[in-house]
Amino acid sequence: MIIRWITFVSLLVTVAAVAQTPAAKPDAGGYPAPTAKLERGRTVYVISSCHFCHGVDLTGAAMGAADLMHLPLVGRDEDGNLIGPIVRAGLPNLQTAMPQYPDYTAEQISDLAAYVHYLRQEGRYRELTAPGEASAGDAKAGAVYFSGAGKCGSCHSLSGDLAGGATKYKAEILRQRLLRPGPDFVSEGASPGIVAHLKLLERYGDGDVRNLLAYLQAAK
Repeated sequence: MIIRWITFVSLLVTVAAVAQTPAAKPDAGGYPAPTAKLERGRTVYVISSCHFCHGVDLTGAAMGAADLMHLPLVGRDEDGNLIGPIVRAGLPNLQTAMPQYPDYTAEQISDLAAYVHYLRQEGRYRELTAPGEASAGDAKAGAVYFSGAGKCGSCHSLSGDLAGGATKYKAEILRQRLLRPGPDFVSEGASPGIVAHLKLLERYGDGDVRNLLAYLQAAK
């Protein structure tokens, strides 16, 4: 009985502490990032003045700056292998004359790239769960994407783990689980499957998600 009481009191203290924890407040560079690596990346993003042209959430694209939310190159990047060379060399011929940062270390480039991907995954999730994305898709095109470009069949099977999924979840929930099966957008320490879904989240083209959902629902 005493042990149960101590456990109960401890739970109350924990809940009270969480309730008193102040919510994170934004600064000139947006909201603090959820991990140390991403916060380092946010620091690089801000001190490089990226947020002035690309926005604190990649929705800026001001004065001719690249739309990092939808630029295919960003989606293909792996740990800064494509973003890094551009950051180091700059883009002097653009209207915005993006400056160069040749002295950035490999770690700074990696952190910056991770933060850009994090922002992009958040933004693409918002876009792909917007009401307009609920329109009907093409099941045949979804089947092609499932077996082809999406490589979904390498991990999933309609007769295995996905069997009956369309009957278990409403369409909007199924779409959310398709886009983000994990609890958040942080890929650090996540399973290979979660990382793969987050990468796809950045690379989906127009209609891909609608088509995949149509395919899954047609096969229920």
